[in-house]
Amino acid sequence: MDKLFIGVRELAGKMGISEKTIYRLLSGSQIPFAVKIGGQWRFRIDAVDNWLSAQYRSDQGTGRINYGITVFQALQNGSVLYRIPGKDRDEALDEILAAIPHDGTFDILNIKVSILARESLASSCLVGFACMTGGSERPVYLERSLIILAFLEEPADFKALDGEPCEIIFLVLGANAVEQAILDTRLRRLVMDDKFTDAIRKQPGRRELLQDIEQRENILLLAKKRIS
Repeated sequence: MDKLFIGVRELAGKMGISEKTIYRLLSGSQIPFAVKIGGQWRFRIDAVDNWLSAQYRSDQGTGRINYGITVFQALQNGSVLYRIPGKDRDEALDEILAAIPHDGTFDILNIKVSILARESLASSCLVGFACMTGGSERPVYLERSLIILAFLEEPADFKALDGEPCEIIFLVLGANAVEQAILDTRLRRLVMDDKFTDAIRKQPGRRELLQDIEQRENILLLAKKRIS
């Protein structure tokens, strides 16, 4: 039996996430091949490998690449969420993914696992802002690139390198590896701009928020062109 099945710890290692997250997925019946043997959760190895192979594509996504994709455009495609609860990173991410309007084309579980796999390497949170995206080893791509901006109800511990609690989350979901990398780079550059972060922290309405982001992004892009 030991050769056929693995436990929670081994599954967490394979998926690159914490055991706590595995138990949260189990409580939501989100792992279809989980079985209880002797009161303990067990997972058939071949089912785990087949599931991971099917879910985590190593390709570069589909569709034409938009090299001019902007944070403003991606946020227009996405959502702005206010007062998101969650006392830690996992709970906040669950709430965000549950709140995203979608038509069934989102694979919520795999998006979450891909994001947490990257976050397990190092927290993306800095100065209270988390710029979360999927890991390159386990990519999950959508039909079009989008960004979800979420304001947390209360600051949460994201184990940030600077020790600051997270207040605001940008969730970047790309249509392919190139657009995801472009958006991630542009967003991180924006977060280093004090005027940008000050404007976001005021939590304006969606319309004003998009205007602020478009303005700051255009200014930073223009400054970059002048330098180059």
